Amino acid sequence: MKKLLLTLTLFVAVVAAKAVTATVYVQADAAPYLYGWYTINGVETKINGAWPGKQLTESTTKTNKAGETITFWYQTFTFDNTSSFNIIFNDGAKNNTKQTGNITDVSSDRYFTYDGTTKYTDITEDFGVEIPDVEIQSVALISELNGWDGLAQLFTEVEKNAKYTFNLSLSDEDLTTIESYYRFKLMANSSAYLDWNNLTFNDPNEWLEEDIALSGGNIGIAFEDEGMPHDILFTATFGGGKDIYQGWTLKVEQGTSGVNAIRTTPGDKNAPRYNMAGQRVANDYRGLVIQNGRKMMVK
Repeated sequence: MKKLLLTLTLFVAVVAAKAVTATVYVQADAAPYLYGWYTINGVETKINGAWPGKQLTESTTKTNKAGETITFWYQTFTFDNTSSFNIIFNDGAKNNTKQTGNITDVSSDRYFTYDGTTKYTDITEDFGVEIPDVEIQSVALISELNGWDGLAQLFTEVEKNAKYTFNLSLSDEDLTTIESYYRFKLMANSSAYLDWNNLTFNDPNEWLEEDIALSGGNIGIAFEDEGMPHDILFTATFGGGKDIYQGWTLKVEQGTSGVNAIRTTPGDKNAPRYNMAGQRVANDYRGLVIQNGRKMMVK
């Protein structure tokens, strides 16, 4: 009898570890759409239907630690076969232009604000639940020159308050293709587009401008005058935050030839290595790799 009881107890514990009930609260001017999913053994399950998901219809009020009463849209999820799930807030459009990045590993009640476009803030800690700072695994530079597809990762394993630099060299042909502006964004963790609205600029050069003619917060560098530099030096610093979008400072200036994906703080010799596609590789991998944000050739 004791052996049978032990077996049943262990079985119940395993089942409980794969179950989750969590409510997602979001403060927004208009009820957003919520798209969600979880993945088990490589199989993805959509939890609110196909993209763009379902528009939230229920609302309630909650009081935070400061005594402020806030109205939220909300939806409660209960699953018996997963311990967490992922979500995206969006405006319900099919073209995906107004959506957040992936909000991953939701395993308990979470509270957010959403501006109706691309930016959200995790305010869960205002309601007494501690959430750790987000980990930035990779940063890529994307632009109109590559059809807004992610380039090879510029930086990997980004540490808080470490500075990373990358030199972009544009050819005369590139300048002809992009006409008067080079338009770009940074992409963190292969999902979050960091645009003009997400970044603090540290003494931007006078030829760095917000390209107000484009939607989506694209950053524009003007090349209207002859003699504009072909090399652009980006220095990015992540100061930490509760979500991917917080705490970024970007400095953009005239580039220095030969600088390419350099981490300016000492790196760990045993840090993970990645190939130019951003995939982690073993230490015996031969070829061009990125380690501690630095590109190097391993022979």
